[in-house]
Order: sequence, then structure tokens, then C-alpha cells
Amino acid sequence: MIRTVSAALMLACAAVGLNPAKAQDYPSRTIKLILPQPAGGAVDLIARSLGERLAEQMSQPVIVENMPGANGSLAGAAVARAAPDGYTLMLAVDSNLVINPSLYNNLNYDPFRDFVPISVIAKLNMVLVANPKVAATNVRELIAYAKANPNKLNYAGIGTGSAMHMGMELFKFETKTQINHVSYRGTAPAMTDVVAGVVDLMFTGPPSAKSMSEGGKLRLLAVASPQRMPSMPDVPTVSESGVPGYEMGSWFGLLAPARTPQPIVDRLSAEVSKAVHDPRFNGRMTAQGLQVVGGTPGQMLATMQADTRKWAELIKLADIKFQQ
Repeated sequence: MIRTVSAALMLACAAVGLNPAKAQDYPSRTIKLILPQPAGGAVDLIARSLGERLAEQMSQPVIVENMPGANGSLAGAAVARAAPDGYTLMLAVDSNLVINPSLYNNLNYDPFRDFVPISVIAKLNMVLVANPKVAATNVRELIAYAKANPNKLNYAGIGTGSAMHMGMELFKFETKTQINHVSYRGTAPAMTDVVAGVVDLMFTGPPSAKSMSEGGKLRLLAVASPQRMPSMPDVPTVSESGVPGYEMGSWFGLLAPARTPQPIVDRLSAEVSKAVHDPRFNGRMTAQGLQVVGGTPGQMLATMQADTRKWAELIKLADIKFQQ
């Protein structure tokens, strides 16, 4: 019986291209986290915080390599081509996986064919803010003003396909309003122009929204989370403000190359779950307005499938095009 089980295990490992001894020894060297984003920002914070916890738990170094550019294609291709041995992973923003494939024709990776999901690490819900001079103090007034004045309002979007861009496009579609998109390369210049009144609106993260509103530089219209945020309990949700069911946020997920052996995927999933529930990790995320998730591979796959359908439908119906 023991020989039969051992033989079956060896055949299973051979089928995925991994020596059984190597699976048991994992990890035995440095693990690399590749990011399709530049240093700084939420995904970088998550990767470095997660790397610290995983390195401590797994007794191996975990390094972060930022590989921005080409709409995520550089990082995606690098991980897709990497050996499926658990030593090269990608921490992706949801847009890289569930929005970009419907927007861009030049992506050289396929989210479902080239990767295996490990876990959604965290989520960042958006906040809708406006310059104080905008003639709306809440979402209902904003909708009424936008309908009475089509194409008079402008919003700042951070690149085509980002949460800031797609969040407002979803808002426009569901409210049947016409608001112009002004594309920016980063959050800082976009925020500067909203504060200055060059553009009127934008979706942004909770920390910047809260700090700017406390200084009187921005008006908080609504949060795009399912429930009100503990850090801004007096700010209503978009859903309760006249757009039922509306929700907008970015999630950040960990993936491995396709054909990574299941024992390694399971090990990584378990280690990630432990890491994200560490008070040190949780505290750093909460301080930046991030909501820790830490789900299973199956849950991440289901999220990817549902969000891909959602955004593909919106992109088609709203005729959203890639903007240079």
C-alpha cells in the first residue's frame, strides 16, 4: 500500500514537472515578487509588507522587483515565462487581470491561461471627491447637475483601465450622465488639478481624500464601498446616495506561473493567509485605507471570472476605448 501511494505521488509530481523532493523542500532559496507597477503606491506597500511576513515565516528571502510598463505586459510576460516552481510570483492589480484584456490588443499574457491564482491580498475602495466650487454637495445633486449640464463637468482618470477611470465610467453609465475624462499619469498631478479646479471630480483612495477634505481643499461626495468606511463614518456610500448597488475598488492579488505544482500553490496560499492576518501586516494596511482579504485560490479565480465578465460588458456597452 505504501509503495502504491508513493508511486502515485511520484507520477503526480512528474505530471507537473516537479521532483517530489523539491516540492517537500520548498522554499529553499529566494522568492521574487514581480510588480507591474512602479515603486511607491498601494501595490508596492502591499508587496513589501507581504514579503517581510513571508520571509519571516518561510525562512527565505523575499525580494520585490518593480517592472512597470506596457499596460502590465512586461511583468505579466516575465512571470508567465518563469519556471513554475514557486520562486517567481506576481502581485497584480485587478485591472491587469480583469480589465486590460478587454481594452488592449497588445497584452502578451492571458490571465487565465498563463497564471494560477493564489490569493486576493487586499482591497482598496475608492472615494468620490470634488472641487469645492462644483455645484453639488452630494451624489444626488451631482447627478442632477450633470444631467442638466452634459459634458460640462470633467473628471481626472489615472490611465485607461484604472479604478479611477473605470469607476467614473461605471458611474456615468449607471446614472446616464455625460462627464468628460481627462487622463493623468499619476494620482499626484490629478489631485493637484482637482484641488486647483482645473478638473472637477475624481475617484481616489481614502487617505488622500480624507486629508484633503480636512484641509478644505476637496469635498467628499461618497465612498464607493459596500458599507460606510470606519475612517469616514459620516460620508455616505454611492449606493445609498442614489446609485443602488454601486461599488468601486481595486483589489491586489498574488499569482504564480501556470503549471505551478498544487502542493506549492497550497503552501503559498496557507502562508499568505497567515501573513495577512498578522497584526503587523493588518495594521499597515488599515493605516492606508486598505481592507485585508487573504482568500483562497478558488475564491480569487471566482473573483477574476466575475470581474472579467463585469468589465468586458461595460467596456462593450459604453464603447470605452484605449486612450494614448
